[in-house]
Amino acid sequence: MSKVRLEIKNMLQNSIDKTNVKKEEEHNYKIDSIVNLDLIRDLTDDKEITDMLISKTTSLINLQIKNAISLGEIFTFVFEKLSKSGSKYDGLYEKWLQLNGVNKKTALRYRKRYELYSLVNNKESIAIMPQKYIDMLYSEEDKTEYINIINNGATYEEVINLLKDKTIAPEKIEYVNVVDFDFRNYNTLFIDIDKKVESLKDKEKKELQKYLMKIQEILNSYN
Repeated sequence: MSKVRLEIKNMLQNSIDKTNVKKEEEHNYKIDSIVNLDLIRDLTDDKEITDMLISKTTSLINLQIKNAISLGEIFTFVFEKLSKSGSKYDGLYEKWLQLNGVNKKTALRYRKRYELYSLVNNKESIAIMPQKYIDMLYSEEDKTEYINIINNGATYEEVINLLKDKTIAPEKIEYVNVVDFDFRNYNTLFIDIDKKVESLKDKEKKELQKYLMKIQEILNSYN
């Protein structure tokens, strides 16, 4: 095994050992904001089965949440260790991810969640937060302000509402396209078009027909 791969292996093992040593007291997160439990209750009238399904759903989601945090810690540890080790390790983080079959963007999402998770007191708010809001919060210029809001006791719902207020629905965004040519320049295009088409090869005729049909479709849509 090469020296570099051995060092990576040791870093990864140290991270895992570190995670195990400081393992937090078992905590089950509330999943009501993640899963509509009424949908599970609607599956059957058997209360015993319903209770079992809700219990196992809770266990499943909690396991996924805890795994996400643990993975974020590992990816963050390796990324920071290699980043601080100088230029000799440039590009090594991506190669290590590939070696372990992990997509770079996926690892980044885990790292974002773990970084925010590490900065807040109310860790549940970050642990159960949907990824789109993690991305929004992480990219905020005033990220520190949001961290302070969470640490000052804001509930999960309050944080989500603050982030939602900053979201603009796509259908409300107006796009202005500037047309930089004069349509009048094309007035003569269809003069003697029959003769022009006759001189075309079959492949060119088919291509022209495709575009003419598209033009017709666009113009007819405004009738």
